[in-house]
Amino acid sequence: MATGDQVVFCTTAAAHVPSGELMPMTLEQQGSSPHVHCRATDGVEFDTEGWYEVLLRVDWDDRDTTGTRFAHTKIPDQEPLHSEAINAAVLARISQGRQLLRGNSLFGPNRTTCLRLEVWHDSTHPVEVRYAELIVRELHVPWSPDSA
Repeated sequence: MATGDQVVFCTTAAAHVPSGELMPMTLEQQGSSPHVHCRATDGVEFDTEGWYEVLLRVDWDDRDTTGTRFAHTKIPDQEPLHSEAINAAVLARISQGRQLLRGNSLFGPNRTTCLRLEVWHDSTHPVEVRYAELIVRELHVPWSPDSA
């Protein structure tokens, strides 16, 4: 049973990403939910155990086609939910520089508690991220094994 609610966590300004540095994106919460919130240091935090879908979007400058673009959702002490590295010229050609990824998992206080959007590139100069966001959709919240 899906709740259908979603919350957007997004940047409010473009960011220049230095070459070769993994950079966390500062996201602000748009909308509210009793189940998730944004914390400056940890990104998105899950307050209620549940099954969530997370949509990742990173809009790189599509005029700069040098190097590789990388985006992922960092989960402390775990593998990322999303992770993609793609050639910048290919990304510009197929999606105008926009990385779009989707994943879903069980999150909550006794599971994966938080995730953070991070980006990286290997061009010889800083590259602009025009916009970035994580959309968290509540698929089945709260979750219990008995209700599955």
